[in-house]
Amino acid sequence: MKLKIWKILVLFVSALCIISFLFIFKENKETPELYGVPFIFWTGFLVTFLIVVSTYIASRIFPFEDPKKS
Repeated sequence: MKLKIWKILVLFVSALCIISFLFIFKENKETPELYGVPFIFWTGFLVTFLIVVSTYIASRIFPFEDPKKS
């Protein structure tokens, strides 16, 4: 079960990075704004937050063990 969740998280983070840089983060995209802050800031913050949360979850369910650990 841990391995399946691990693979899903890896796929999610990989897809999120690819989608972000191909479609969301466009050059010279300053509009629309939310409360005077450009769209690129909010999407960048959201993507970073999702990657940090995914990394935390993945660190808790890491399916592989260190063979040197006794």
